[in-house]
Amino acid sequence: MNEPSTTVVKNDPGYPDIDPAARRRSRIKLLSIIAIFAIPLILASIYLQMVRSSGGQLGDTSRGQLIQPAVPLTEFTFEQSDPEFNTDTLRGLWTLMYMPEGECTDICELNLYHMRQVRLALNHRMDRVQRVVLPETEGQISDALQAEHLGLLVANGTDAERAALRDQVRAAESTMDALPNAIYLVDPFGNIMLRFPPDLNPKSMLKDVKHLLKVSRIG
Repeated sequence: MNEPSTTVVKNDPGYPDIDPAARRRSRIKLLSIIAIFAIPLILASIYLQMVRSSGGQLGDTSRGQLIQPAVPLTEFTFEQSDPEFNTDTLRGLWTLMYMPEGECTDICELNLYHMRQVRLALNHRMDRVQRVVLPETEGQISDALQAEHLGLLVANGTDAERAALRDQVRAAESTMDALPNAIYLVDPFGNIMLRFPPDLNPKSMLKDVKHLLKVSRIG
């Protein structure tokens, strides 16, 4: 003898309706949990791809120097900066960041030029990259020089704000040899992951950045 069916039909008055708002909250919570575990895997995959593509020699004098492990910048805000500059400014985009030493003369101007040209050479991918200069002192980057580099974000905070962020960058490379006037690459999650020597051929910098944008869908 066949047992009676117990299948519940959605339109049945006894079927409990699911609140759409509760369903959305559940989905958001699930996506957040997935992201917590996925982001480290994505970053690890990027680094692995970079090392493999360089024959395991990424970080020698002919290419950018990999900061291992990548170091996340802690929360910061430049209260009086115009435009606004804080941790969120570095989120969602790849950032070429430069911290000039002393007066911005030959090497400083050349680094700013290389940053601009590398970004332009990315063509249709250039909107995924921004340029930031973190001055050592107020007025280090003159108005005339800024006018030559449209789109360059000059982080003009207070002396204490600038010094604190520069200290964070220095701490990230504390296990490496000192490298004045380096250009740093910050990933879209706010991690310092590469530095480029000031005497590096900009074509090598472009090659590293291009490769990162190719293997990564973030930023």
